[in-house]
Amino acid sequence: MRLFYFDMTQGNKIALQCLAEELGWKETIGLALKLQYRLITDNPFKEINRHKPPSKQEKLTQRQMGPMVVLYHLLEESHPRARCLQILSELSQRVAIAFLKFNVPVIEAKQYKNLPRKDKLAMLKKITQRFFNAKAELKLDSQDNFKFNVSVCYFARYAKMLNVPELAPLFCASDKIYFDNHQPDVRLIRTVTLATDNKPCDFYFQWKDSDPPKTPAKEEEDATMRTVF
Repeated sequence: MRLFYFDMTQGNKIALQCLAEELGWKETIGLALKLQYRLITDNPFKEINRHKPPSKQEKLTQRQMGPMVVLYHLLEESHPRARCLQILSELSQRVAIAFLKFNVPVIEAKQYKNLPRKDKLAMLKKITQRFFNAKAELKLDSQDNFKFNVSVCYFARYAKMLNVPELAPLFCASDKIYFDNHQPDVRLIRTVTLATDNKPCDFYFQWKDSDPPKTPAKEEEDATMRTVF
């Protein structure tokens, strides 16, 4: 319901506005009509789901990813691939940042650091469960920073399965921008991703009032909790 509400109130409007700025309203309206038709008649996940019924997480990921894949193919019919990726990069960034602002509460250091450890883990688990596109291990280190080591990203997996691996990095490119500009207390450090390096994403969230680590992998971990988001 959260994704549906976001699409109806913000996401679709942002996407249309971005396309109109890039292509003009005439082409945008035509693309929007074709996109809706193709999502119904030739959904990109139709064959995948025929072989294996999707889980709840996978269904939500497909709902979020499907329009992007179809729009990519529609744009390719009349624009060079580089131009298509440029348009989709701008569009996905705007929509993703708006969705993160809508979906992720501001994490305040003064509120978090005074909580008992079990309540910190419960708070983080509640937030990570909103990210239905991935499976990850949640960890706290000795300095009260936290990690989400993503072992499965359905965006990256589906991009490969649909033969559009070039789209995968677009879905995670906005994370750094969001945390740099819309989370005043938390910084994001990430060195590898499933989308670009084919290695588990090492999301490391550190309080901005502490010194940056040399690398997330070298930080000590004194508590581990597995969760899915």
